[in-house]
Amino acid sequence: MDLAVEEYEKASARQRRVRKQFAMKALRVQVLKSMLGNPPYRSFSQSVASSDLLADFCGVRRIDGIRGVAKSTLERASKFFGGTHVRWMQQVLIEMSAERDRAGQMGLVTPIQTGEVLVDSTCMEANIHYPTDWVLLRDVSRTLLKATILIRRAGLCQRMPEEPERFARAMNRLCLEMTKTRRKTEASKARKSVLRKMKPLLKTIASHAKRHRDRLESSWQSTPYSHAQASQIIARIDLMLTQVPAVIKQAHERMIGEHLVPSSAKILNVYDSNINVLVRGKAGKEVEFGNTLMIAESAQGMILDWQLYQNAAPAEWRQLGESINRQTQYDVTEPITAIGSDRGFNSKPGSRQLAEREIFDATCPRDPHILKARFAEERFARLQRRRGSTEARIAIFKQRAARRLRDRGFDHRYLAVAWGVLGHDLWIVARLLLSQQRALAAA
Repeated sequence: MDLAVEEYEKASARQRRVRKQFAMKALRVQVLKSMLGNPPYRSFSQSVASSDLLADFCGVRRIDGIRGVAKSTLERASKFFGGTHVRWMQQVLIEMSAERDRAGQMGLVTPIQTGEVLVDSTCMEANIHYPTDWVLLRDVSRTLLKATILIRRAGLCQRMPEEPERFARAMNRLCLEMTKTRRKTEASKARKSVLRKMKPLLKTIASHAKRHRDRLESSWQSTPYSHAQASQIIARIDLMLTQVPAVIKQAHERMIGEHLVPSSAKILNVYDSNINVLVRGKAGKEVEFGNTLMIAESAQGMILDWQLYQNAAPAEWRQLGESINRQTQYDVTEPITAIGSDRGFNSKPGSRQLAEREIFDATCPRDPHILKARFAEERFARLQRRRGSTEARIAIFKQRAARRLRDRGFDHRYLAVAWGVLGHDLWIVARLLLSQQRALAAA
């Protein structure tokens, strides 16, 4: 942030004006993209270019037509703001909507209520296939062979007994053979036999890829590739080579040794390491792969706070404490007076913390007898009935985020969630303004 401010202060007046215009365009483009379900940039570019309404919203329609909506331009706009910037914008929106005077300036007759908060957690699934051990071997070999083909097409060839395409076909045949082992009588022995063929093949592919990688590093000037393109190919090969021993060891331990591998040491995807195993016990989906997302919403459905956890998330009552600490920093008229949640957030330490903060504890007790007794309290019963809608709020948010985030890497997924929350809150404010206008028109 400080570096960006320093660069802005050193820029000329024209550069500042251009930067402001691009910042406004980037903000509108990303909000629209998040509200449309995060489509791919190519299809999103086509949608904006073919719609005057969307073009006007993004500020790209000129007298000579719609300009500046190429997929590469939209992709650059997505990187203009970081996750901290987007989170700050969402906090400003909450403060403007919840503070009485500023809410009136926005047109809200009644400000957003921030006293009663309802929290829940979910899994933001990563866009990966099911992490089968032998499929990881195929992924590594496929990436190494594709990089090797690029190097050989540039004229840098190292001696190989066969072309890379033949190695790819050999690995694909073994993958097909592995899928057919389920129907055999001794499926376990058959899988072990196929895996023993896949391991030396992957090592051979890795050795050829390493020799081509070294050749490209020393002689990239003689290829049509730029230094950046050659560095990208080298980095791709290096990423896979570092994982070859690990994926082979994991497959050997689980399939041949029949040993359990701890979740913390398990490789789920060779392209993205910041993915966790979440055992949630949901109907039809016992295990999910991704990152834990905690959401706190108001009674009107506005998301007041959220957190996407990179590593294994702490206990839910600790997540609640962190969320309250973040929300106490907001400049709003109404402080937190009550918390409602499911039984996952209920605990004795958490209840003590809420009592110390003088916050009404409406978290669902784990003991059914205590739950039955507490339903005699009117406020507790009302918040528990309202808590059921938080599940729907999560479903609405995840549906707008296309269920699975297409972004790779935790930083990119964090940024996508930040844009999704900001777009969702803007949508809630717009709906409240529209309902007020309809009520006034009816009166």
